[in-house]
Amino acid sequence: MSAECYSESFSTTRMLTPVPPDPAAYLHPMTPFRSTRQAPSSEGGLRKKGLYKSNLSEPLVTIITVTYNCGHCLEETILSVLNQSYSSVEYIVIDGGSQDGTLDILKRYDHAIDYWVSEPDNGIYDAMNKGIRLSSGEWLNFLNAKDTFCESGTIESVAKTFFQSDARFIYSDVLLTRHGKATSHRYKCDHRRLIINHQASIYRKSLHAEHGLYIVAPKLTISDYLFFSLVDQADYRKADNPIAVYDTTGASQSQRSIEQKFIVDYLLNGMPKYKFAIYFHIYYYFREAKAALMRLAGSASP
Repeated sequence: MSAECYSESFSTTRMLTPVPPDPAAYLHPMTPFRSTRQAPSSEGGLRKKGLYKSNLSEPLVTIITVTYNCGHCLEETILSVLNQSYSSVEYIVIDGGSQDGTLDILKRYDHAIDYWVSEPDNGIYDAMNKGIRLSSGEWLNFLNAKDTFCESGTIESVAKTFFQSDARFIYSDVLLTRHGKATSHRYKCDHRRLIINHQASIYRKSLHAEHGLYIVAPKLTISDYLFFSLVDQADYRKADNPIAVYDTTGASQSQRSIEQKFIVDYLLNGMPKYKFAIYFHIYYYFREAKAALMRLAGSASP
């Protein structure tokens, strides 16, 4: 049975069928349409109504939104996906068990989101992996709460330019906002320097079959950087126009992340020993100097 249009209103409802996709569309191992650990506390979406993405004429893009207690800005992200002009879109929302108004928003768009689940998880990489396992698309994009696509025709433009090529990882520069307010800053991304924004990237799911899912481990904060490092340089293609608008509110790079990136660059990305030694020496010198000054300031306090 071919896919049919159930509603022209949303990118996710134009091509649906009551026939589930072939299990080969999913990343093994997984249990289709279900949490990978236990029965979810709350779930919904088109799949729960018996409607799926199958037998599509265009490559399917699975867009995954990971969120937690972001009900105040989640709706804008959802509408950015649903208003895409590209029709072969699958939308999955992974919520970490929010206690704000997130569930109300997800239920409001239950008729247009392919699948959503709300349950506790083990952090952002665990939630991202859950979304990957639940996806049936050939291509993946992570558009988290607070972030949006630049235009309604963004996915369609990327599809026309790259989906029939040998590209496996498509990315672009990213536009930055803070607290939802647009800035004029276009942040330059470059795969040769591993400066890549997840929201402004669309890549083949088969890369995870080759390199594994994102690593979930205590105190590991750069699983995405590690994954980007494993992707072959020849697989990257850069789009001319920005794909996403990224909200930098609350975004920061911890000392732990910087240390871990040094190690990945040395082990995987060809950083020379001398440069590794110099960077680490300088980094630790200033870190220890800062700690000493803070201790001194603390002891001087009344």
